[in-house]
Amino acid sequence: MKRAPLAVFAAAALLAPLMATAQFTVRPWTQDNAPLDERVAADFREIRHPAAFVHYAVPAMSPLQRLPDVYPEDGIPGGVVRIVAARDEYEPGSFLIRATRDLGKTQLSLTPFKNADGRLFPAEDLDLKFVKVWYQNRNAWYSYFGDTGFKLVPELLVNDEDLIRVDTAKQANYARLKFADGKTDEIWINPPRAMNNVFWDFYRSVPAFQPMRPEFRDAPTLQPVKFPKGEFRNFFLTARVRPGTPAGLYKGAVRVGAHGEIPVAIRVLDFTLPRPKCYFDDTLDFYVSSYTYNCFAMIMAQNGGDLELAKRQFKATMENLAAHNQDINWVRFGLGAETFTCWQLMKEAGLRTDVAIGGVGAGSTPAEARRNAETVRRHLGHNNVYIGYGDEPPPRWVAAKRHIFKTNQEAGFKFILAGKDQVFRKAGYIYDWHNVAKPPEDSSTTALWNQFGSSPHVAWYATMHVGVENPEYNRRQNGLAPYLAGYSALCNYAHHYGPYNDDSTGYRPMVFAYGIYDGVLDTLQWEGFREGVDDIRYATAMVRLAREAAKSEVVETRYAGNKALQYLASFKRDSDDLNTARGEMIRHILALRDILGQQEAK
Repeated sequence: MKRAPLAVFAAAALLAPLMATAQFTVRPWTQDNAPLDERVAADFREIRHPAAFVHYAVPAMSPLQRLPDVYPEDGIPGGVVRIVAARDEYEPGSFLIRATRDLGKTQLSLTPFKNADGRLFPAEDLDLKFVKVWYQNRNAWYSYFGDTGFKLVPELLVNDEDLIRVDTAKQANYARLKFADGKTDEIWINPPRAMNNVFWDFYRSVPAFQPMRPEFRDAPTLQPVKFPKGEFRNFFLTARVRPGTPAGLYKGAVRVGAHGEIPVAIRVLDFTLPRPKCYFDDTLDFYVSSYTYNCFAMIMAQNGGDLELAKRQFKATMENLAAHNQDINWVRFGLGAETFTCWQLMKEAGLRTDVAIGGVGAGSTPAEARRNAETVRRHLGHNNVYIGYGDEPPPRWVAAKRHIFKTNQEAGFKFILAGKDQVFRKAGYIYDWHNVAKPPEDSSTTALWNQFGSSPHVAWYATMHVGVENPEYNRRQNGLAPYLAGYSALCNYAHHYGPYNDDSTGYRPMVFAYGIYDGVLDTLQWEGFREGVDDIRYATAMVRLAREAAKSEVVETRYAGNKALQYLASFKRDSDDLNTARGEMIRHILALRDILGQQEAK
């Protein structure tokens, strides 16, 4: 069965000058049980490659698991690793290496990346990571519900593959610890739950492994990686394209020790991505947030009780959120010194503070609400703060608390609440932000909420919660699916620091990215989240141009705008290919910029 092409660009004459299009497709294979060696040999029979290894360019956002013994059905044998990005965007490329002989530990490095004019792409804006395969719950990759036992799953993006040792005989993960005196040790991090937890706090158990202590930290850059003969090794190369990066095609390579090189091409597009706006109103901010467990006490429970270290780790986490397109952080506790410090650290890290969630409780009297409002204004300069009050309540509670909502809204605050449609039925006219327990592609609830003239923000929630490692799934959940369904925010549950132990038969640990001494250890699912929000940013850019063009008196210009809008209107948000969608949006953006620019010149 042939799958739909995952094109970086649609095959169109307009894009011919930009770059050669790489088609990620599943190649037909009639002998499904043929040995892996035979399949790889057939791929490279007519393709030149280094004697020591072969490589496949693969989609960074793929539903396929990259395991050491799994053939890359969607890979391009010997292909160029292509990265296409607009300004103010992080964009990954991915590739697999399979050694033809045992290469031992081999250092990968990057050559300079240059465009036709000899201009260099900044080396500090390229980040090469190894995709670590480790043991996770048997439901990993597909669900946030737990199952018994473990299986190997690709998830972590690391610089040092030895940060975690994987024992395939015992199905065990071990974290490496390096102490100040130079000694090293390791700790078993996926033991049975009965011997794993120290105490219960923050509505959850705190495991024995404390990953944010100084002993557990990744290397600052990619370290040598082991290449056993015949095993696939997966790598992520992320390019950060800053607002001032010149447009053009930058070519370079990944050096695999002294054995050979893998070609890479980075296309920087000549426009800057806007912040995400709503599909139904491209002037309304599409809010990006999540439930969080990142207060100082929670961090201290994992870093050995060091408050000053917790503050630095909190700021590093906020910087990581900003880099992944989440620019609103939910502060968990009420007004006080910690909340004020968090707001300041969030601002320093590049997060929004013109809108805030949490950090203040609901006042029970008008006087208390006014005092809270005065305090918030002193620290933030405004009262554009969403109070989290209640959670998935029954209809009776929603009706009974209307006086609390009014009291605090009269003081200038807003409210955010998760639940189902009873929130709309009982108090829809009150709420300012609702996280509804619906799939992201389901537009039935947004069709109701978006009728309000005040445009309350609505986010999908719980279907599914955080935890699925599949980056393509996360991209869809947090990208075009909710955007096209009329949602105006992301706020799923939840951004935890762990635990690293995925032994669970109820809910799995819901983790986007893991806590570590340096702040955050990145994952495939977290990269998928970023790509999803970037899809919304591309859609925002395209829709704005298309709606402008659609108003033109020039027929061809009007047609061009309507063609772009027609593409999104016909997009199947639960199944159509996202890489193709990205390419189509880029194609329309470039065409519309050209058409509107020519029209202005005339």
